[in-house]
Amino acid sequence: MAGRVLVQRMTIDLQNTPPPADWGVVIDEQAIGGLAAKWAGTSFPLPEFDYPGTPQHRTEESWCDYVTLAVSVLACLWPPDGDDVWHVEYEGKWLDDAPGVFASFTKVMGPNGVDLDWFADMSDADGHAMFAGRGTLQMIPERVQVLRTVARQLQQRWSGSATNLVEAAGRDGREIVRLLIETIPAYHDRPTTAGGVANFDKLAHLAAAIMAAGLGWQKAGFSGYDNFPVYPDYMLPRVFREYGIMRYAPDLATMVDTCSLIPSDSNAEHAIRWATVYAGAQLTRALAAHGAAVTGPALDYRLWSIAVLGPDADSFGEHHRTITLAY
Repeated sequence: MAGRVLVQRMTIDLQNTPPPADWGVVIDEQAIGGLAAKWAGTSFPLPEFDYPGTPQHRTEESWCDYVTLAVSVLACLWPPDGDDVWHVEYEGKWLDDAPGVFASFTKVMGPNGVDLDWFADMSDADGHAMFAGRGTLQMIPERVQVLRTVARQLQQRWSGSATNLVEAAGRDGREIVRLLIETIPAYHDRPTTAGGVANFDKLAHLAAAIMAAGLGWQKAGFSGYDNFPVYPDYMLPRVFREYGIMRYAPDLATMVDTCSLIPSDSNAEHAIRWATVYAGAQLTRALAAHGAAVTGPALDYRLWSIAVLGPDADSFGEHHRTITLAY
């Protein structure tokens, strides 16, 4: 059009290019090599994602709908400064983090699985009741809006079942990710940064992996997961930082260590997530050089387990805090 210049923003190659150092995060390649040498003789099993709180009876249709809804709001699970961590009671136990989210969905499931009509029309009051527990879960109205949109997209675009999306993708993880991103806005996690478009797509990759894991990976005919990136969230950077792989500039380190908010869509937030994906890819290559082939979901699970479930997890430094439903 006359008088207008259209600018095409390039897509960043997150797995092969580190973020600009002046954004506040640098990667130590030597530390990556050291960790790869240490881990080379260990096994990297695929995650089962069999969280406490998930339904024990799973049909393909109910499981795929359940995962698509639950993972769309599996984000921002830390409390505001001074508040207690959010927990949900389920079968006599108090669950937090991802198990708490899944338990919240399990408790509202009917005998036939997820009621998409209920989610499509849910109110803020429904959301507060569904996530009722102790401690603070941030952004409940925003989560309700996401769930309404996801349910309506499943009804309108996928004839009322996420299994139709999975079948359209040929049970290929990469295609499941693509269709989630292209047809369900909540899964579109591609911010335009100062360096180009960053295709993070954390929740889309996680949802695709949990669908396959919950139904049996290859046993259920799923494929295309080996080259998944690690998921850029707020826990993996804790591991990379603890192992000396990621280093923060002094100002950013102070913000993270004092639990100060890192603004959403800032260079610092983008750099942390970008560096996470890049470090994961570099670690995968370094492990391969030592004869240890590892898939993306398996490496991510190893890192996440260390950060959340490992015996030394409580001694690690703080995670960064950004108010967002992207991760």
